[in-house]
Amino acid sequence: MFFSCIFSIAAIIVITTISSGCGLFQKMLTSMNMHPELVERGEEFPGSHKCGDCHIDIYREWAGSTHSKSYISEKFRVATNNYEFEFCIRCHVPETVFLSLENETVDNTEISLTQPENSEIAPRDYNLKDGVDCQGCHLTADCEFSGPHAGISPHPLKQNEEFYRRSELCGTCHVDTFEEYLTYVDNGNDETCQDCHMPAVKRKLIQDEPWQKLHVKKEGKAHTFSSLSAIEKNKDFIELKFTEINTDNNQIAGNVEITNTKVNHSIPTGKYGYREVLLWINLKDNLGRIIKSKQESMFVELNNQIKPREKKIYNFVFDLDNKSGDHNELEAILLRTNFNRTDKTLFAKIELYLDSSPIGSKNARAKPSTP
Repeated sequence: MFFSCIFSIAAIIVITTISSGCGLFQKMLTSMNMHPELVERGEEFPGSHKCGDCHIDIYREWAGSTHSKSYISEKFRVATNNYEFEFCIRCHVPETVFLSLENETVDNTEISLTQPENSEIAPRDYNLKDGVDCQGCHLTADCEFSGPHAGISPHPLKQNEEFYRRSELCGTCHVDTFEEYLTYVDNGNDETCQDCHMPAVKRKLIQDEPWQKLHVKKEGKAHTFSSLSAIEKNKDFIELKFTEINTDNNQIAGNVEITNTKVNHSIPTGKYGYREVLLWINLKDNLGRIIKSKQESMFVELNNQIKPREKKIYNFVFDLDNKSGDHNELEAILLRTNFNRTDKTLFAKIELYLDSSPIGSKNARAKPSTP
């Protein structure tokens, strides 16, 4: 009990000192360098799980993300012919996105830190199972951890708020998508990659006891790196609608219009891996069964991806016969899928009820779309 009280008093003094703007305790703790192994390059770095001892929430988010599985993913192994293509390896297990650039000066050589071009990233040959690990995004060329916040740390820490809030960080590896982003970002939408793919959170940077008592909650980002997060944030980023529906001559015909209303890159985006966006146009009977269907695929390689603020129009014609039954509803679904069509992520869906009028009419009524 006595030691608990002493610790609590000490913690209050420290927190008060920090909040008053004094960095003495922070400098003292950092100078102790309690965990030098965290900023070691090579096999001396124990792995991201060690960072997770303190950064519990961040580690759990990262461990569930595609970044943590970027190397061990079976899709990646197959796509790189069992890890033969080094061009791909360097962004799936990067040593760090920071490099030192030498600038000649009058007196000597000055070292400055910057994010490198994609071609300069070096792949690491240790802790491969961690994929894009903590060091990959946070270890500087000076062997300090860099991030958007300053704070009390048992390892060297450099604040770099501007870099970690800009899309340039993600563009270090996601080069093609970043180039698209730069083309479209000034057209009324200045959201960054982090705004969409790393949901905003307010929390302490660490949750480990007793050190979390020395921290206050700060505005930050969840380390999920997820397209699902982006979809949740911008539920109406795709506008999908039926136009010019006609039921003449024993046919149902019309158009499906698709507009990328909010995303500052193409859908799909990126040049590597299998990236297909699929449009399904279905005619359903009064029992909800699909009786006619049409599919359209969108690929970057075919240059038919949906660009920002672009409208695409796909037409359809369904021939009807006596076996078609009662046609009741049109449905359009836009989703992302894989090669085997086993993995599907819904982007947008709209349904249109057809009135039970004789063939030859143009009557239809829309049902609210499902994001």
